[in-house]
Amino acid sequence: MQTGMITTTTPTTISTSTTAAKNALDKDGFLKLLVAQLQNQDPTGAGQDPNQMVQQLTSFSSLEQAQQTNSLLTGLQTQTAGLFQAQTAGLVGKTVKVDGSGFNLKAGAASMNIELGAAANVTLTVKDANGQIVATLPQGHLNRGLTAMAWDGKDASGNVLPDGPYKVEVTATADDGKPAVFRTSLSMKVDAVTFSNGGIYLASGGNVFSLSDVLEITA
Repeated sequence: MQTGMITTTTPTTISTSTTAAKNALDKDGFLKLLVAQLQNQDPTGAGQDPNQMVQQLTSFSSLEQAQQTNSLLTGLQTQTAGLFQAQTAGLVGKTVKVDGSGFNLKAGAASMNIELGAAANVTLTVKDANGQIVATLPQGHLNRGLTAMAWDGKDASGNVLPDGPYKVEVTATADDGKPAVFRTSLSMKVDAVTFSNGGIYLASGGNVFSLSDVLEITA
């Protein structure tokens, strides 16, 4: 009984491996098959169809051209990526405006921008890295458009807080009492450019932003 089980299993394994190998026919395998066919039969002989040989030669030529094209495209893609990375590295030291909200406190000063779709009363809630509220900053009634908002880095008790990034939640209420449409952004000086997992990121202090978040670049 045990011998029968081994005998039954072995051909199945060999058959599977053979099938997988036959299904994987690359350019070299196709060429070997074509040469073997030329050695063992005359395409111009009786009972043979010369058109089939022409079709096979055409298929081989198309396969080779496609592989060469893929190799060229891969090389161009690599060169383009390298050139783009080199150009992006030139952002170091420049000031950029990025989509996002928050305060990057440094030496008791920080700022962010808000662009309102309509006039509204705006309040900023500042939180530390642990999510604790450290300051509430009423901005009053702001007009429609872009406004820069500053923070002196002090908490509700007037204590100076340490430098670093702080989260900001924005509440904007339009004159009709409904939430106003707004967009926040940050102006920052780029300290470093990093490339990770196919993405490009800009670093400034403790903040990191994707290149796709950049709205404006200035000298």
